[in-house]
Amino acid sequence: MLFILGRPVLHSRRTVGNGVLSKSYERVLASLHKTSHIAYMANIIAFLLGLIALILAIPAFIPLLGWLNWLIIVIAGVGAAFGFASDKNSGRNFCFVVLAICALRLWMGGGII
Repeated sequence: MLFILGRPVLHSRRTVGNGVLSKSYERVLASLHKTSHIAYMANIIAFLLGLIALILAIPAFIPLLGWLNWLIIVIAGVGAAFGFASDKNSGRNFCFVVLAICALRLWMGGGII
């Protein structure tokens, strides 16, 4: 089995004009055409929201600024929602890591501190 761009394709060939064009390449091109650019952008948006949440999480570790984690959890949650709309998992997983770090900090501080 042949894999192109991480997708399995079949191995059958046919001649088109002067050269040989694989049916598998036609399938990959057709499937890439169906894939929306919005799904790829959702992963980028999720990663950027996770990065913003991570940057905000740094001062939230200072004592008496733990309440900032509630805002960060909301931002990371929105980023994870965008990540669910994506074909890739990296942005969503990054938001989940940031969310888990902030939730742990909230738990250690009693929910407010």
